[in-house]
Formats: sequence, C-alpha cells, structure tokens
Amino acid sequence: MSEPQMRPGPPRQPYPQSPPLPPHGMPVGLQPPYMTHPYVNTQVRGTNVMSILSLVFAFVFAPLGVVFGHIAKKQIRRTGEGGSGFATAGLVVGYIFSVLWILYVTFIIVVLVTDPEFFVT
Repeated sequence: MSEPQMRPGPPRQPYPQSPPLPPHGMPVGLQPPYMTHPYVNTQVRGTNVMSILSLVFAFVFAPLGVVFGHIAKKQIRRTGEGGSGFATAGLVVGYIFSVLWILYVTFIIVVLVTDPEFFVT
C-alpha cells in the first residue's frame, strides 16, 4: 500500500483550540463577578416634606398651604434640604387661591347686603 502524500506547508491543527475553563465550581460560559466597591453618594439631599405639603395643601386649603410654605422655606434655609421650588410654588398658588377665596366671599356678602332676594328663586 502506498502512504498518503503530505502537502507542503505549516502543520494544521485538527480542531480549533477551546477557551480556557473557568475556575472550579463556576458554570461554563459565565464569567467570575467583577468586584467593585459600592458608590455611596454623600451629597444626596432629601426633599423637605413641608415643601411638598405646601404645594398639596395650596390646592386643598390655601391658607394652610401658605403657612406650610413659609415653614418649609425657613427649614430649607436652615438645613440645606431640597424642595425650595415646591415651597415657592405652594406659596404662590396658596396666595392666589386665598385672594380668590376672599374676593368670592366678599362678592357674596356684598350681593346679600344689597339684594337679599338675589339667591331666592
């Protein structure tokens, strides 16, 4: 019998090389976890609760929204918390609704004094 002829050139590998195996106990195909130190932000400032309540109560009962807004502004200046925008919005909306309520009550009183029969059908 004759031997198969070898072709000239670099020797060939019969199969491609496989990647190295993971450490013992690791499932194949997963990488070991990347260890990092957790990032802790020490600059986080919370939102002042009174400022949020100021904005909420500006729509529910406007004078209370104004009071909460002033309390929140004072606390924010003292502690450096966030929420100044909420407090300002609560103050503005609270003052506007308070003025509108006062105008409405004044209008009703003036109408009742000048024409008591106005609301009677």
